[in-house]
Amino acid sequence: MEQIYKQYYTRLYSFINSKVHNQEDAKDILSEVFIKIYKNIDRLDSTEKLTSWIFTITRNTIIDFYRKNNKNQNNIEFDEEHIFEEKEQLSAISDISKCIEPIINSLAPKYAKELYLSEIKELKQKEIADKLDISSSNVKNIIFRGKKQIKEKLLQCCHYEYDKFGNIIDYDVKEESCNFC
Repeated sequence: MEQIYKQYYTRLYSFINSKVHNQEDAKDILSEVFIKIYKNIDRLDSTEKLTSWIFTITRNTIIDFYRKNNKNQNNIEFDEEHIFEEKEQLSAISDISKCIEPIINSLAPKYAKELYLSEIKELKQKEIADKLDISSSNVKNIIFRGKKQIKEKLLQCCHYEYDKFGNIIDYDVKEESCNFC
């Protein structure tokens, strides 16, 4: 549960705050979300569906907040169509994220090590610099160049569909021989 808390706290808080526009309410809702996750984690069928499941709980908790407080639900910036788009987006992102580690492993060791620590182990750039005994600016440059290489490989492998905000909502593999997805 601690790992889930660390992994999702910031994303969920940002998502909730963008819907309720009040930091105190957002913190209250976030606490309620984590209580619901804790109480119901044993009902989750597959860890592959964890992100979608957590965001569904979050959306429902936001809706409950507005109902409970008799607030105008028109202030919430999502409807059924928007919720469907978000679920599609989460599914696409979940699928694509499975490709990232194989792509990182295919890069030159100079990039692979720093990207692995940054993106998979979720270490901060300062921590990586300390661990590898190199400067923070060097880590930043290596990660930037490595991410650019990852993007190029992802674009070679798949065709992406974006929403009006530039978020990936769907993708199709260009070649059956894609080595990463």
